[in-house]
Parts: sequence; structure tokens; C-alpha cells
Amino acid sequence: MTCEPTDAEMKRRRLLKTIGAGALASGLAGCSSVSTGNEDGNETSKATASPTSSKTTADGTTAGTDAPPSDGKRVAFGDCTGVLPGECSPQTLTDDITEDTTLGGDCNRYVVEGTVGVTDATLTVTAGTELVFEQNAGLKIAADGTLVAEGTCQRPVVFTGRQRTRGFWRGIYFEDSDNPNAMAYCVVEYAGGGDEFWQADDNANLAVGGSSRLAASNCAVRESAAWGFTFGPEVNVDDFSKNIVTANAAGAGFVRDASAHHVDGSGTYAGNDDDIVHVWGRDGLGAGFDATWDALDARYRVAKLVELRKDAHLTIAPGATLSFEQEAGLKVSESSQLTAAGIDPNTEESKPITFTGEQKTRGFWRGLYFETSDRVPSVLENCVVEYGGGGDEYWTADAHANVAVGGGARARVTHSTLRESGGYGFNFAEEVTIDSFVNNTVTRNATGAGHVRDDRAQFLSDTGTYTGNDVDRVYVWQRDDIGTDLDVTWDAIDVPYFVDTGAIETYGNLTIDPGTTVEFGQDAGLKLLDGGTLTAVGIVPDTEESKPITFTGGQKTRGYWRGIYFQQTDRTENQLRNCVVEYGGGGDEYWSADTKANVAVSNGSRARIDGCTIRESGAWGFDFSDDVSVDSFTRNTVTANAEGAGHVRDDTAHFLSDTGTYTGNDEDRVYVWQRDDIRESMAVTWDAIDVPYFIDTGPVSVYGALTIEPGATLEFGQDSGLRMYDGGILSAVGTGDEPITFTGEQKTRGYWRGIYFDDTNRTENELRYCVVEYGGGGNEFWNAKEHANVAVTNGSRLSIRHSTVRNSAGYGYEVTQDSTLTASANSVVDNALGASVNT
Repeated sequence: MTCEPTDAEMKRRRLLKTIGAGALASGLAGCSSVSTGNEDGNETSKATASPTSSKTTADGTTAGTDAPPSDGKRVAFGDCTGVLPGECSPQTLTDDITEDTTLGGDCNRYVVEGTVGVTDATLTVTAGTELVFEQNAGLKIAADGTLVAEGTCQRPVVFTGRQRTRGFWRGIYFEDSDNPNAMAYCVVEYAGGGDEFWQADDNANLAVGGSSRLAASNCAVRESAAWGFTFGPEVNVDDFSKNIVTANAAGAGFVRDASAHHVDGSGTYAGNDDDIVHVWGRDGLGAGFDATWDALDARYRVAKLVELRKDAHLTIAPGATLSFEQEAGLKVSESSQLTAAGIDPNTEESKPITFTGEQKTRGFWRGLYFETSDRVPSVLENCVVEYGGGGDEYWTADAHANVAVGGGARARVTHSTLRESGGYGFNFAEEVTIDSFVNNTVTRNATGAGHVRDDRAQFLSDTGTYTGNDVDRVYVWQRDDIGTDLDVTWDAIDVPYFVDTGAIETYGNLTIDPGTTVEFGQDAGLKLLDGGTLTAVGIVPDTEESKPITFTGGQKTRGYWRGIYFQQTDRTENQLRNCVVEYGGGGDEYWSADTKANVAVSNGSRARIDGCTIRESGAWGFDFSDDVSVDSFTRNTVTANAEGAGHVRDDTAHFLSDTGTYTGNDEDRVYVWQRDDIRESMAVTWDAIDVPYFIDTGPVSVYGALTIEPGATLEFGQDSGLRMYDGGILSAVGTGDEPITFTGEQKTRGYWRGIYFDDTNRTENELRYCVVEYGGGGNEFWNAKEHANVAVTNGSRLSIRHSTVRNSAGYGYEVTQDSTLTASANSVVDNALGASVNT
């Protein structure tokens, strides 16, 4: 037998390819045709007497056991090929059905004219029955009506149009029927037309509205001029499994946000002109809602805003795709919860969940927003969130983002990709809790990887990647401070933390991991105060590998940001080790520090600074102010700073170590401010650093013990000096190769006062292998009677040997009668008034 397929058959074959090879094989077995029609809509193909198979269908029944008619019209859907009766004289239905009625019998074919309502009755349509609807006709199940249309795989119930034309008739509409409506093995086709579709949201083959109840399974819903089905917000769909919704003009279905969970993932929704289930964000998901949006073979297209509130819980099944229209979004609030885990719980297979825009344009939709939902964490795992970060309003979030957590909400985001946002990939706002943020990829976002508050940056994990954005950084908003109750760590992520404006104030404990970069905007800074701590150690603790931590400016310009300031924090946890601090020393205010610097320790604070590079400050590299403790300051490189290496007080200069280097600054010196004196309780040493100590104004008074190491240089400003008083000690013992030098900033006789011993009868006072020059100036000489480079007065004692005393504006040295000077092997030359004088 030769059987050439018609054009209609060829089109149907292409359609059936979308719904499974089994349907194609069953529908065309033995060259038997599926239902088709000629131009006037009359059936033209009859089934031949091909044998009945015994194939098991999707619901577990066995095809071929229901004894279909031996001669009739074949109807293929899914894995089924049903057979309808042959030629007979159909009955016509025109009137409403007001009493229980069963359709089916000798001739299982009915023609429906107009809209037939079912009121106060149950309409039962038996297996193998066909209802053929005239143009604009329909079937309406009223509030007190019931439809039971249960066919079988071999004998379906068919609702079709007289013409095989999309939209030829209206469809089946459940108005408000909270009765056990049931449909199984039905075919509903060629509807979705008419000017008015009662109270349904849109035209469809199958519309369920009001508070209607329906169980529909193993049905084919196809060839609608609009949607295959619509669900209103208050419907109860007890079963919607294993349906085939295909070849519909607008898409598979139109549902409200409150009814999307009725769409069952066991069916197929592909092969439509647009493979979507449209979700209208209209009603919100409220108290008592706990349901799942299944993974479909079509995308959910979300319009408007879907909002979860009042303890609602929405689960998105692994593999689902939600596609959002312009300015649409998903908002989780009022202690509600979203669970979107793209891992099959049974097999652990990866099935990513995708939240995307209808157009692949950055900022096309708003994004996912979590606010005031802290009861349990919302979950995003193995998800893709893309093309969000748009819209005019973003609620309590601080910035536009694909994923925003604000208003005290709680979330867990892991193994996810956040990309192509019109703003940031993510935003963590006030008082939020992020239980986990690991193994995420945050890339190709317009304004950066993320936007966080200063007290929420600790939620980022170095297990993720944050590169490939238009601006590769995480923006840290100085807003809430790191409070006393916080003990947080900033991981070494692969982009900088960018602190834009203001100072991050830390009252708790902040740890910066090795390899981290913190970048500061203009006038921004980092301030540790009132017991707050900073631990920034750029060494991996397990391997001792060097991974420097960098604190830098957003622009590589000296003074671009303020710097790091320790204020009123006497804590041993304060550490900078193997760090780079650069381009600070700016701003209008530098708090309680004495001056601007990259690193300032002030107001009784404690810090340890080792192995660091401090450079390119707009002022000083470092500043040590009043009553501070610098437990260690070794192996540092302090260079390329505008005003000099460092600024210290006279009682804090001893913290400097000769293991570091202080050269290469615009002014190679450490400025020593004569301010607090070296007190009686202090015994300190000034190391021989590689730049001069520069004492600018006034005398440094020593009441304790000051030791100067060989090779050191002390340079004095005009009228400044060094005074040992009331038992104060100076021990300056150099060597022939490394003399100690006391000199003037300008090489002019009398530029500074000199070294004065006043009321200090201590044997430890010694100058050996020293150079003292260009002193003997100033207006006041305390108890000395003459100007001199070195004066021993008021009962003092000094030993001076192997030293050079020169270029004084007065004498080389002066000794009062009540004092003792032991001098030997000295060179006392080129002094204006002579070598020495006894007064």
C-alpha cells in the first residue's frame, strides 16, 4: 500500500516531533492518519484497521486494552493514539445544562452551538466522545456546576472546533466551580477565540477562574489562538500532570503568581509559538503559602512584581527558568522565604535555576530582593541571575543589583553566577545576615561585582570570583561602622574592596586576609578607635607564603585618601605585617593624629608594623603621636612620601628601627616634634636609621635616659636643641667608622642651640666619637652663661672623647664651675669664640 502524506500531515509530523517520538510513531503507524480536516472543516481521514498495540503510556496504563472502535477517526496525543467513532449523526447542544447529564452513546459526537453553561448539574462526558464547537461557541462551568470528562489513552474525550483553525471557538471556562471537576485523556484544541472570555485573565483553550477546582491529567491542550490554559489567583488545581500543552499562539499558559505552582513539571509545554508560561505578578504569595514552581520545558515569563510576604515559602525546582519582563522582579519580604537550589536532591545532578530577563539587556528587570525576612535563610544555590539591576525603585536595598539583601533579611547564596546586571551583581544592606556566599561567579556587571555596607563586607568569600565586571571592585559603603560586637574578616577576594567616601570606623575586630586589596576613594579612610582592632598580616599562616595586603587609593595620587588611623585602641591585636600602604595622607581632617600620614598611631593606641612598605603619602609615611606604643617597627620601607618618612613626638622616636629604610622621600628625614619630653621613667634608644632625626623647634628635654646608636644623625631646626635635665642621661657612643652627628638643618654657625646638660650629675652622660656642629645659637641657654655647641652646667657631669666640636657661633663647649667635664682626644675647631670656656 502506498500512502503519501498530505501537507497537513507533514505539518503535524513536525509538531509531534516536539512532543515525543512515541506520539509520532503511534499516530502514523500503518499510515493511519491523525485528525485533520479539509477546507470546510469536515473530517476526511478514517482509521484503517491496523492492529492495536499494547504500549505502556506515561501514566502506567497499557495502550490497546480499552478495545477502541475497529473503525473510526484516530487522534494522536502524547504516547497515545485514540480512536473516535466512525460516521454517525451527531446531536446538537444549544441549551444550558441544568440537570445531571451524560454525553456518549450510540453516536459519541456532539455539535455545540453558542455558549453552553453547566449550572446546578454535573456534565459527564464519557470516553471516546467528541464535542465539536461552532464558531465562538464555548462551554462554561458555573459556580455550582461540575464537568467530568475522563477518557482513556485509546478512547479520549475531544473538545475541538468545527474548523481546525486557532481561535475558532472560545474554550472551556470554569467560572467559580469549587466542585470535583475532572479531565483525563482529553484533547482541547482550536479554541482561545471570541471577543469576551467571561472573567478569565485572557483567552485560552482551558480557563480556570474564581475559586474553581480542577484535576486534569494526560490531556492535550493545543492550537489555541491565545493560551493553552489560564489559572486565576484562587483556583485549586488538584492535578495537572502529564499534560501536553503545545502549538498555542501566545504560549502554553497564563497564570497568576498565586497559581503558578499548579503547573506540573511532568507535562510538556514546548512547541508553542512562544514556549512560555506567563506569570502575572498581581496577587502576591501570602500567609500559609508553601509550594513549588516546577521545572518546565518552557520558561516562566514573569510580569510585574511577584512578592512573597507573611511567612510565605516559595521553592523553585532544579532546572527551572524564570524570565522577567521589563521592570518586573521577585521580592521576598515579611519573614517569607525563597528556596532555589539547582541540585537534584535525589541524584545530586547539577540542574541550574535561571533568573533572567526577557531581553538580554543589562538592567532589563529589577532583580531578586530580600527584605525583612530573617526567620530562616532564603537559598540561592547553583543559580544564574542575569540582566537584572534595573527599575526606578529598589525598596530597602542600597543599590540596584541582580540580588539584593536588605532590611535585616537573611540569605544563603552559593555556587551561583550573578552577571550582566545594570548595577551591581549583589547588594548587602543594613543588618542583613548572609549565612554563606561561597563559590559564586560575579562577572560582567555594569557598576561592579557588589555593593556592601562596611559592617557586611565580611560575608564575601575568597572561594568565589568577582572579576570581569566593567569596574572590578566591591563597593564598601561607609555607613554603619564595624561595631563592638563584631569580630569579622575580609577575605582576599580577587578584586579590591573599594571604600568610596568617609572613614570606616572600627570599634570591633577587623581582620584582613593575606593577599587582600582595599582601595579608598577621595578623602576616605580606615579608623580604629575605642578599642577597635585591625589585624592585617600578609603572610599565609600555614605555609608562611608572602601575600602582601595592599591599602591604596582609587587614584594613584599622593594624598588621595586619608590613611589608616589608630585612636584610643591599646590592643595587641593591632598589626600591619607585610602590607603596602600608599597614596594616603590626605583629607581635611586627621582626627587625633599630629599630622597627616599613611599610617597614624595616636591617643594612647598600640600597634605593630613590620615588613611593610609605606609610600606615596601626600604628607608623612607614618605618624606616632601621644602616649602610643609601637611594639615593633622592623624591616619597613618608607619611601616616596611628600614631607618625609615619618612624624614622631620626642617620646616616640625610639620606636623606629634601623632594620628598615627611610630614604627616597621628598625630604629624607624623620620629623621629631618637641612636645612631651623623654620622661624620668623612660630609658630609650634612637636607632641609627638611614635618614636624620629632624628636631624642628624648641629643645627636646630628657629627664630619663636617651641612648643614641652609632651612625645616627640628629638634625636640628633653628633655635631647637637637646637638653638633659634633672638627672636626665645622654649616652651617645659612636665608633670611628660610625660617628654620631648632631648638626643644624642649615650649615650655618649658631643655627641651633646645642646640647645642654643641666642639673644631671650622672656618669652615664657621654659623647664619644661624635660630631657636634653649627650650634651655639638661640636666645635662651638655660643655666649656661655663654653660647656653645656643648654646655655642662648646674652641677652636671659629662665625658667627651674622640669627638669633633666645630662651627659654633660661640664656644666649642662651656663648663660651669660646679660641673665636671672630662675631655680627651677631641677636635674642637672653627668655633667663633674659641674652643672652650669655664664659667
